[in-house]
Amino acid sequence: MNDVIEAARAKPRGVQARDAASLILLRGTGRDLEVLAGRRPMHVRFMPGVYVFPGGAVDAEDRRPWQTEIDIDSLPPRLLRCARAALRETWEETGVFFGHPGDAPKTLRSASPVAEAYAEAGVVAAFDRLRYVGRAITPARVFRRFNTRFFLGDGADVVGEPRQTDELEDVRWHPIGRAPLDALRDVSQFMLERAIALRHGDLSPPPLFYTVGSKRRIIECREALAVRVVPAP
Repeated sequence: MNDVIEAARAKPRGVQARDAASLILLRGTGRDLEVLAGRRPMHVRFMPGVYVFPGGAVDAEDRRPWQTEIDIDSLPPRLLRCARAALRETWEETGVFFGHPGDAPKTLRSASPVAEAYAEAGVVAAFDRLRYVGRAITPARVFRRFNTRFFLGDGADVVGEPRQTDELEDVRWHPIGRAPLDALRDVSQFMLERAIALRHGDLSPPPLFYTVGSKRRIIECREALAVRVVPAP
């Protein structure tokens, strides 16, 4: 009985944030600017009905190289795993590839579905075209937490047309040049604004680290020190 009482008095342990990644895809300019996003279904427990960029948790398969990988030296290992996760989740949630047509090298093989999908579609993953925007951690009070890295990609490097899936509804290129996408959460809007500025050349690195505890904190992301700057397209 004493053990039960002591356990009840013990301070609850915080939920550890899981590595995750998200891809902000932009196309067009000015009033014609669009972002690829979708709405999370209402039946899910985490952020139901919220509009998000494609993304999700880093899985074990994201540690394995793809046969379509080239020019990946711009990212250190941890960010490369996140980049694979961002491209995988984008394919799973929206049906599009991020890359360009080309023959897949035969020296690297992978059994992961996304790597095989890229190879079968004849698309070379454009890891070298990704730009690191920053990372954000879900507040400690939330029951499910993610340590998310946000990447920027240009719509010119998207292969395929977006489609609705079981994970995202209303998946499409949403116009944001004339009016903001109000359904985005604060952190998503923050990263989107930085991605837009970065794409237009109005913002220089480093990426930022965004976290919310007792108060919001925005500081320089140390991971930026290991990232090679990719010129704007």
